[in-house]
Amino acid sequence: MKRRFLVTLQLAFLASPLMWAQVTRQMNVYSEGKLVYTADVETIDSVTFQEVTKAPAADILDVIFKADGTAEDISPMKNPVTIPSSSGLSTVWSNTYNRYVARFSNAWGGSASGYYKVDYTNNEQFRKALADGHTLEVLVMGEFTGAVANVEAKPFSSMQSGGTGFLVTTVKGDRKNELCFLPNISTSGSSTWRWATSGIVPQGRRFYHLVGVWNKEEQKAYVYVDGQLCNTVDASGEMVFPTSGATWFCIGADPSNATAAHSGWAGDVVLARIYDKPLVADEVAALWDEVDEYQANAEPDMVTDVDYLSGMAVKAGSAYAISGKGFAEGDKIQLIAPSGDVPELTADLQLTADGVRLSLPADLTSGTYRLMLVRGDKRQDLGQTTFSVVEQMPRGCRVIAHRGHWNVAGAAQNSRRSLQNALDLGVYGSETDIWITADGCLMVNHDASFGGVKLETATAEQCQALTLSNGEKMPRFEEFLEMMQAYEGPTKLIIEIKTHADAARGQAAADSTVAMVRRMGLQDRVEYIAFSLDICRRIVYNDSTAHVAYLNGDKSPATLHEYGIMGLDYTAAKMRSNPTWVSEAHELGMTTNVWTINSQSEIIEMSNMDHDFVTTNDPELAAKILRYYEGAQ
Repeated sequence: MKRRFLVTLQLAFLASPLMWAQVTRQMNVYSEGKLVYTADVETIDSVTFQEVTKAPAADILDVIFKADGTAEDISPMKNPVTIPSSSGLSTVWSNTYNRYVARFSNAWGGSASGYYKVDYTNNEQFRKALADGHTLEVLVMGEFTGAVANVEAKPFSSMQSGGTGFLVTTVKGDRKNELCFLPNISTSGSSTWRWATSGIVPQGRRFYHLVGVWNKEEQKAYVYVDGQLCNTVDASGEMVFPTSGATWFCIGADPSNATAAHSGWAGDVVLARIYDKPLVADEVAALWDEVDEYQANAEPDMVTDVDYLSGMAVKAGSAYAISGKGFAEGDKIQLIAPSGDVPELTADLQLTADGVRLSLPADLTSGTYRLMLVRGDKRQDLGQTTFSVVEQMPRGCRVIAHRGHWNVAGAAQNSRRSLQNALDLGVYGSETDIWITADGCLMVNHDASFGGVKLETATAEQCQALTLSNGEKMPRFEEFLEMMQAYEGPTKLIIEIKTHADAARGQAAADSTVAMVRRMGLQDRVEYIAFSLDICRRIVYNDSTAHVAYLNGDKSPATLHEYGIMGLDYTAAKMRSNPTWVSEAHELGMTTNVWTINSQSEIIEMSNMDHDFVTTNDPELAAKILRYYEGAQ
């Protein structure tokens, strides 16, 4: 830890009628009772040594992460730290910070498949500490490339309709996609967020030290980044706690309720701490000094930008790819089971353009392993991965871009740009949503209303005047079909007929959609989905050759097959609770799709279950995972 000292020197001289005579003194410096420095000095009468600020200890919460993926609170409060969902998290040893850090593979800003939970619902001391003014501290790194996505992602928070925590904000007004401390402090008792934005837009794979302070007495909230005060905002009143069931701190996301989390974090969390008192600037600087010293004295990693897919189905003796920069001839990777249940294994390596390819040991068994890079007498922890050893590799889920490939610059959901992006990506399908207007025009939009206009009761002219978030006008369905006519690639248009206000209008939308597809000669370039069983059956009636999938999740494969509906398109939860439906559907010649799956861990899980398709807001990630399965066949 860096210590900051104040040393005052006073010069002293003895005068005589003939000359000036200097007085020689010895200076001794002590720290915590130990002599740390001594020197002979001249012209010094006295030395005063004073340690200005010592880094405070977190007295409410101080989480450390462990080799086996668990975590512990080492603060005096000793709060239990649980793992409600672990498929999207692991721990990795950091040579820089000399500790294990938590690594999250959640979808950025999406539902969290891996996170830690610290419940303070019945902990009055914890609640009082927050309510009287508090300080939060984190050290985090976001795992993304390019510009950060315009969606809230939260590494350490308790912010469900109240509470406090950190996030990367969305763009709104003067706010950018910036690091922010966000306590909910109100003078009326109703939810009032105090946006202590930092002005700092995070870069991918860069660590940031964040400290958020709410000083109740001063009626201010402060946010510090890397020891520097970035913003001060008014925050008078009382703290508003989160809604019932969500009074817990989440590391890796933000509580949705008692059993789920959202606004997921992708990347690393090194520190997660809470202090009872509002820290002052010198104390925050002392916390940063500790982090800064670790970073300044860190021995560089042998390899950087390490990435691999965890949870994959593998065959013993097959290949497994790890990307990264800096791998060298002679490197070895040890597979170490944190549980100690199996012996340590060593995998042979082959250098590739992107990193290395491991030849997995023939005696590999299913389980979680720590990947340890060994180069001579040096070692580097690359993190944990889970292998599911199988005899027959799954095919991998083909990819359907949900409302197009919209989660990139210049696009919007159900826009022409999002469809073109999906076509350019070459995924299996691009999903879109269809409504019929009052004057019989088919329009593309997900919700029943847009900009205060209800599509079913509006005219085509009114709908086409509406502007999407990327500046495009709302598209007509015919425009999407024209794009498909001009396209020569493999991607299909997956058409969802929305459930309208009454059954007759829904069936009218289905009739018109199928007729337009037939008129434009695109029957083999489209597939259909719907939540309404009646709409699905109507499509089959209009075109018995059409591939139709049902979305609502309440019918078995056998029942749908009787109606001529050839696809199940259900949520992951529904498919997990009915694990035999995949094989039953395949035996009947039907397909299975899972929606809407955005995290790496869940896409892999659904692939391992042998589903045919996955609908996702991150088609690039899903396509990357599919390539792994295709290459492992």
